[in-house]
Amino acid sequence: MAARLIAVISIIIFTFSGVSFCNEKINITVTHPWLALLASFIGGAEVSVTPLRIWNKNGDLSMSDRGRILKELESGSKIIALDKSDAEESGINDRNKDKFSVKYLYSPFPVSYNALYDPSVIPFVAQRVLNALSEWDVQNYSYYQRRLAEFQARLSSSVLVGQVLKDITICDLTGSAGVLLKAAGCKVNRSEKFDEWQKGNLSGFREYLDLQRSKGSIILIDDDTPANITRSLSRRPDVYKWERPPLDVDYPAFLYEQYISLWQKITAKPLPGRNKTR
Repeated sequence: MAARLIAVISIIIFTFSGVSFCNEKINITVTHPWLALLASFIGGAEVSVTPLRIWNKNGDLSMSDRGRILKELESGSKIIALDKSDAEESGINDRNKDKFSVKYLYSPFPVSYNALYDPSVIPFVAQRVLNALSEWDVQNYSYYQRRLAEFQARLSSSVLVGQVLKDITICDLTGSAGVLLKAAGCKVNRSEKFDEWQKGNLSGFREYLDLQRSKGSIILIDDDTPANITRSLSRRPDVYKWERPPLDVDYPAFLYEQYISLWQKITAKPLPGRNKTR
């Protein structure tokens, strides 16, 4: 009887340890914060994602954990990069790239990395993330495909929700986020002097803002807005900031909340020239 019990226990332990092993997450390292968002969503429960670079408080990219993550990567680690340039900026170069299993999504990435804010661009990058994950983990291809379909559907739904902002005039002082307001149907105005202002010459800047405010325009900034412009706006109550997504967030849900939050701010405290009930 004791021998039979031991045998049964052994079978149970072996069975459950086998299940645990089969369901072990695949560890993926990514070079860019946007790739962290995409790989985390598409990988879901099957993938653990670590970014080599993060957005810092200044809105710039910096090495995660002061570069220690890269230094501690084991030989054969799986890395996804947007392109070779992105990889090099993340510390993956000719000296160490052969140590890792690196997949470049593009050669090179055809537009600025800031284009990843664009909801018409990011699904194409997400598709390539799926391809990379599937090459390393073929058995879960169907799962990743379903996750990608969910991401695309929910991203589209979030942009549709953003239509509550349709026809609202935006004074665009953002570095990247203006494209998200265009996607929502906003009337996005960008001064032809913006390039001059971001270089430090703020001639005519305050007059321009006062004119925009008198017309009821929403003055919008983000983390990529040049620092000198952001500092000059620090005491203005009519400025709204478009937030950058945390790396552990469900991006479509975050985008939905951003659109609704901006709409609530506008309707709660309408600017001069705007009707609160509009």
